[in-house]
Amino acid sequence: MKFFIYIKMVLLISIFVHANEKKEEDNIASNKQQNNLFSFFKNIVKYKSNIQEHNIKEGKSYLKGEATIEYNNTKIQADSIEFNWKNGDIYAIKKEKPIILKIGNHQYTFSNIYTNINSNKVEAKNFYLQEKDYIITATNITKKDPNTSLIKKITYISDPFFLKKKDNDPDFYLKTDYLKYFHSKKYIFSGPVFFFWYKVPMPIFIPFLYIPVKKDTKDSKATYGLINPKFEIKNKKIFIKNIGFFFPISNCMNFKISSSIDSTKKWELKTRMEYKLRYAYHGFIDFNYDRYMSNSNNYQFKWEHNQDIKSDSEIDFNANINYNNNILFINHDYEYFSYINMRKKFSNYLLFMNAYMIQKSVNNKMEIKFIIPEFIFQMKNIFLEKKYFLRHVNIENKVSIHNSVNYTTGHFHTGLNHNMNISTYFYFFYPYLKILPKFFYEEFYTWEHKNSSISGFQKIDFLAEIISIPFNRIFEIKKNSIFLRHRIEPMFYFHMKYFPSIFRNEKNYKEINFILNNDLDFKFNELKKIKILNNLSTSFIHNKNFIKCKDLHFFGKTDFLQNLGLKYKGGINFSEKKEKNNMIFFDFSFYCNYNTNFFEKNEYKKKGKNRYDCFFFDEKNYAKYSIPLSLRIDFHSHYENDINQKKLFNTFLSMNGSVNITKYWKININTDYDLYNNKITFANIIFYRDLRSFKMSFNWIPMGSWSFFIGIKDPNLSNIIQYNEKS
Repeated sequence: MKFFIYIKMVLLISIFVHANEKKEEDNIASNKQQNNLFSFFKNIVKYKSNIQEHNIKEGKSYLKGEATIEYNNTKIQADSIEFNWKNGDIYAIKKEKPIILKIGNHQYTFSNIYTNINSNKVEAKNFYLQEKDYIITATNITKKDPNTSLIKKITYISDPFFLKKKDNDPDFYLKTDYLKYFHSKKYIFSGPVFFFWYKVPMPIFIPFLYIPVKKDTKDSKATYGLINPKFEIKNKKIFIKNIGFFFPISNCMNFKISSSIDSTKKWELKTRMEYKLRYAYHGFIDFNYDRYMSNSNNYQFKWEHNQDIKSDSEIDFNANINYNNNILFINHDYEYFSYINMRKKFSNYLLFMNAYMIQKSVNNKMEIKFIIPEFIFQMKNIFLEKKYFLRHVNIENKVSIHNSVNYTTGHFHTGLNHNMNISTYFYFFYPYLKILPKFFYEEFYTWEHKNSSISGFQKIDFLAEIISIPFNRIFEIKKNSIFLRHRIEPMFYFHMKYFPSIFRNEKNYKEINFILNNDLDFKFNELKKIKILNNLSTSFIHNKNFIKCKDLHFFGKTDFLQNLGLKYKGGINFSEKKEKNNMIFFDFSFYCNYNTNFFEKNEYKKKGKNRYDCFFFDEKNYAKYSIPLSLRIDFHSHYENDINQKKLFNTFLSMNGSVNITKYWKININTDYDLYNNKITFANIIFYRDLRSFKMSFNWIPMGSWSFFIGIKDPNLSNIIQYNEKS
């Protein structure tokens, strides 16, 4: 349970009483023999006030009128402060203004407070703390011994109206009579926690609260706590999800266990052990068990181990093991992929050692395949001597060897892969032409142990691109006001594939492409620019002694106004064999955003207040409040034509909007309409109601489902107090 607000309050008080505790104790012990205690406290305590009185005989100082006393990182402000510099007692009393206690960046208020610098005793009344989202109050805080602090009559409030001072009383709050914090063992124990709705106790309470406080260490964080359950109602059946707790095993390991109950059909148990070791190693181990009421069960084991990228270790080790004993029951098409990876760095060289396990279903049977081990030696960014065009040459070489074992069929084979990539770039007639040649070599061999057979494959790829600088042409449509700009970027592309003669089934391949990229846009007075055509790409191919058009693609986006625009793309893909296999595609979308706010406040001068809110009134004394409205309309049309396949044509009209019909009622509408088939394909209406500390929503899909939710808005309590029902 996330009662971190209690933890935070007690921890901050603990900081107050323990602030630089060891430093003060050492200083006091070393100065107890000094006769002049006033001089001693004068060195560690700073104070000021309008009126100061000092009684040397009693050893007391009286600070009156805007009094302030400071020591270490603690500051107390009050109307009147009494400081006993013989024993270190500090008394602060409220007369007109409340007492303000500042510890670091945090501020608290009290009606009176007593503390002792020597013994660290604390007695305070009427504690008050306000943060951004909540308020905590307590009638009394007492710390008489070093190990225990007692807090009485605690109230927790998160009502936004009360926080903004729109109402004098909160609509919802939590109360408990006492709470103890044990300093040595670092945990909190409280009495029953009650929930109140408009000062009326609700039939919801927690019998006690036990929370061991988070303990930070240098290398890891070990935490205690409860996992908040979620309750849902679906088809008049109750579902409980993720009820459990977590606790540390050591400073390096945490353990978490949770359970879920799915009505009378399924029971689920999840366990996780998280760890964090030196060299930035961290990970977790999961064991999940599912029990179905049909007397079937399933369990899953998962281990994930990672190493931080910023680690200084030269050896990286990562693992992800995932095993499910009943993969067929979960999903016939699902595949679990597991691996263990270890990498060694050698400057520009890398050495990998991997192991893989693949678990999947084949013909309704579970199949497990292992790749153990796999060795990879990779050389990256090998730069040659910086002379002429060779100064930009980059070479990558990769060699891998692996053994593959099919546990189900018993097949075993060994494979060897070799890949080498060489790339560079240089300019010709700088800066007009940029040439980018690339060379790829690939080969692999497989040895099947069962049949003692060897098979192999080799391939050489050579690519070259010649890119020209773009050419611009500006046409003046209207003198000094409207311009049309055309931009074209030519590119020459050459691709060749070569296979050795031993591979008779593979054919060599050669392709020469000439590509033209075009842009087109309007300009108005050199200020406003509208894109008409973002890119039109035309590609010509040279093959077998003839030239033909390979494809024609275009893409455009035009923003007419800030909330009005047009997007489109399309093209023709020509096949190498027959033109009747050409595919034509076109995609068009038009969007429009509309935002307004009815009854703007500045239109009306008369102002009044009703309960929680201020309203503006028109001449006829009707209350007016702003009604924000947002609407987006999208028109989308897509067309594909391939003679070998069915024609595809879709045209949709989508509307998405929201409106606040009152200040606390909001409606969201999402709908898609198929214009071609004349039917609604999707519709969703969401009603939302703001209930101060609570929120309510009703989600309705007219096609046949709905859900109703009501719960508290406070994120610290939202998982505890909620009602969720689904159709």
